Amino acid sequence: MVINTSQDEKIWTQEWDKLSTESEIRIWDFFGLRQWITKFTPRYGKTIEAGCGLGRYVFYLSKMGIDIEGVDFSESVIERLNQWKSVNGYDCKFHKGNILNLDYSDNSISGYISLGVVEHFIDGPQEALAEAYRVLRPGGVAIISTPNISFYIFTQKIREKFKNIIKKIIRHKGPKELFHQYWYRPKKLSRFMREAGFDVRVGRGADIQFVFCEMGNYTDKYLKKGTFGYRFSNKFENTPIASIGAQSITISIKRAPLMHCFLCGELNAGESSLENYSIPVCDNCSNNKVSAFYLKHKKTKYGKEYIINPELNANSKRVCEFCNSEYLTDRIFEDFGFSKNVCSDCLKKPEVNIELCIEHIKPIWRERPPI
Repeated sequence: MVINTSQDEKIWTQEWDKLSTESEIRIWDFFGLRQWITKFTPRYGKTIEAGCGLGRYVFYLSKMGIDIEGVDFSESVIERLNQWKSVNGYDCKFHKGNILNLDYSDNSISGYISLGVVEHFIDGPQEALAEAYRVLRPGGVAIISTPNISFYIFTQKIREKFKNIIKKIIRHKGPKELFHQYWYRPKKLSRFMREAGFDVRVGRGADIQFVFCEMGNYTDKYLKKGTFGYRFSNKFENTPIASIGAQSITISIKRAPLMHCFLCGELNAGESSLENYSIPVCDNCSNNKVSAFYLKHKKTKYGKEYIINPELNANSKRVCEFCNSEYLTDRIFEDFGFSKNVCSDCLKKPEVNIELCIEHIKPIWRERPPI
């Protein structure tokens, strides 16, 4: 008999109670994928993160001027998030909600982010993905990730199967099996997305770094600069070898004959634009230099190698490389995770943050506080 605990609000609340929003922000790229999330989150219209946890991406993306809301089923977590945003001066919104029955109208939002959520449904992700498709507007972008069957997970599963065989042989009666999550390979996750009606623009494995994090018991043991894990993950993250990475990532759109342009938000992008671009782009925006970042052949990657367990940056004065004004670095988000200096005002300009997210993103890995 399998006991399903994956949708138990009390269990999830207890887990989140051991962490804080600030600690989750500080881990930066402990879980990878920031290069995908920041590149493909729409700058126009409303975006939601379905299953936002402690809200680190909602707060981060709101720093870029993105209209984003967080949805989670834990009332306690939502209360904590609303309190934290008030104390720290954020105006993004958080709602208690069920991602199988979202409180948004059909075709009403431009972006849907779900990071490590849909794999927790014992009956599969289909209902959650169907709801995501419903609320997205034509041309809307869905960024969905799940755990992948990485090399590390594969060996763990083989070990578990061997143990179960031994238990059957000796007729050992163990505890009831608990269901927590599935692991979906990129092809399987992509198939689920297509069955829900999405046009999958990217479907691949990612985050090789986290495999070595798992192997090192979630420490930097195999990630320190110069180690095999560090060299291997940095070299092969943008190759087919990433299929053995810890996560599966899909970037999908709600395709239609006429779609909202990713670069201006207007309902004037035709399907033909998808022949050249990863996302819908109207004729006017195709002349915008930013559109070149979204050509289908343009690789999505970090702009630098990983920085492992750096000291927290103290507030310091810098000069913005976009407007030449002097500013103080952010107390919580430090240098916003970019290798170019940018003030908070310039960061909110779409043409600036798109360039930063594609050309100058600086991956930072810090150990997560123990749970």
